[in-house]
Amino acid sequence: MLYPLLFHPVYKDYIWGGARMRHAFSREEAQGKIAESWEISSHPDGMSIVENGPLKGKTLQKLFETEKNALMGKHAHLEQFPLLLKIIDAQENLSVQVHPSTGKEAKTECWYLLDADPKSVVYAGLKENYPKETILEKLPTDEILTLMRTLPVQKGDMIFIPGGRLHAIGAGCLIYEIQQTSNTTYRVYDWGRGRETHIEEATQVMRFQDPENPRIAPKLIKETETFTQTELLRTPLFVVEKWTLNASIPWEQKENQCEFLFCISGNNSLVPPGRSLLLPAACPPQTIETNGCTLLRTFVP
Repeated sequence: MLYPLLFHPVYKDYIWGGARMRHAFSREEAQGKIAESWEISSHPDGMSIVENGPLKGKTLQKLFETEKNALMGKHAHLEQFPLLLKIIDAQENLSVQVHPSTGKEAKTECWYLLDADPKSVVYAGLKENYPKETILEKLPTDEILTLMRTLPVQKGDMIFIPGGRLHAIGAGCLIYEIQQTSNTTYRVYDWGRGRETHIEEATQVMRFQDPENPRIAPKLIKETETFTQTELLRTPLFVVEKWTLNASIPWEQKENQCEFLFCISGNNSLVPPGRSLLLPAACPPQTIETNGCTLLRTFVP
């Protein structure tokens, strides 16, 4: 029988990373410059390995192949594990980039701001519907930033980045990212750091008309004496909620499907602080014992 699964984080030392991962989440193993922690992933570029219980040492992909019904429930028909969950520590600006919106490399994502330095910003989408020629002219230079929405951000914000939306995370942001299982990125501007850009590929997938506001307002779902449930984002690919618990509760997992929990703050009996947990579809009922904690909950609708 499957059970709540913890995984060893997979750390990435990209040039724009920092030291926040170690200090914010008491991860002594995260030494040096750490840009990303791949928390739950079946992607070969950062495969999750079970950390706890009888399945310790198994890869998530192996579980997906051998325990598909018990792991995925009503989503067992999927050809690949649907989501990849990360923590991103941007000590410097990330490149301006875009991801495909269709096909096996499609990558729609969202950013939940775990923390942000004063005056931190993200760049997401275009300010208005510019002529395509104007965008193409400015793509390889810093002038592309003049066409993009610049959004001041703070702790608790939710930003939605569908595939095709031009975007960049600004310096000083600590982000929990939920995305489709893909690692395809087309870089168009890199702040003079000299890394390769992919202008031709980017123009094939980017949205030249992108009027929607990337900042998503929270929606209160339910409030009781023991918990507050808030919907942060709902898409056809994933739903993200924030749960603030004031006391212990029986956890009502979505019927016949897996879900993901991340402990933003506080202590509880199920998810360690600053860690991500996978609850398989066939997981036995769980009780969260706590005097107060805040969780992110993600599931595929």
